Amino acid sequence: MLLGAFLASFNAWSQPSLVQSRIAALATDTQVLALVRPFGWEFEDLVLGDSARSVFQPYARTAFRWQGKTWYRADLDGNGWPDLLVVGRCRDIPFIFCVLDSGNNRLHVVRNFYSALDEHQPMARVVQKHGKPLLHYTSFARRRGASGELRGRRTLLLTYKGGGFIPYERRPTAHRIQRITYTSRLNYKGQHDIQVTIDSTGLARYSYRRAATGDTTASTKYRQQQLRPDQQAEVAELLNYVRFASCLPRYGTGNENHRPRVTLSVTYEGGVKTIRDLTGGGTLGLAQVYDWLEALAAPLTGAKEH
Repeated sequence: MLLGAFLASFNAWSQPSLVQSRIAALATDTQVLALVRPFGWEFEDLVLGDSARSVFQPYARTAFRWQGKTWYRADLDGNGWPDLLVVGRCRDIPFIFCVLDSGNNRLHVVRNFYSALDEHQPMARVVQKHGKPLLHYTSFARRRGASGELRGRRTLLLTYKGGGFIPYERRPTAHRIQRITYTSRLNYKGQHDIQVTIDSTGLARYSYRRAATGDTTASTKYRQQQLRPDQQAEVAELLNYVRFASCLPRYGTGNENHRPRVTLSVTYEGGVKTIRDLTGGGTLGLAQVYDWLEALAAPLTGAKEH
């Protein structure tokens, strides 16, 4: 009996403790607000519950009409930990975002599916389709009609891939990626040039040059690293998921301010696909590819890494 009791006690001590999910434990709007407010100043004025209803009136006669609930739990990134979709109000505008748990309560906010430059009046809900939870997202175009009416509504079914939400694709491709070359030039408070190349072995090389307006002598920073096998697989999966080989060769007009001019070239078994994107966001999927690649160069640029 003593030996049995000792073994039971030893096993209980030696097993790793189970970490309770903070998102799974949420039960009230107040608890949700306490969870998200430390993420930054923009969350300080977040309003949930029926007090947020007023900013979602444009959806009153649609399938996205107000349902009285402003947060939803679902495993959106497929890692076994529950995530959170929040549908609230910040002052007089809708505020939609997701809080994803990378595991063991490592929480981070994702809202790459919304661009304040291009759209407004966002709305989202979680739906179960094709055996998995997805985001059903909608918004209106930034420009209104002549009499002020909302126009250009679009609706997307989104899934989480490569660090962000992109349009769900039932038939992604399976091309063998051999080389990736990415360049970006942004003219904003000077000129910012980023280049990322990844070869067939997974060796990634980056460069970053920042020059003040009119300066031609700025130095360039360089870095290289060997990507882990999971990183190589992730970027290849992301490219295939957005069906890069079928993307248009050119996006945008290049007339918009504070937008990067991007060139993405992918060498694969079918040849070389080159995409010139004059706004840095030709599609939501491509924009996520750009973000993934630029995150590699974050130690040079000072940007936030994934």
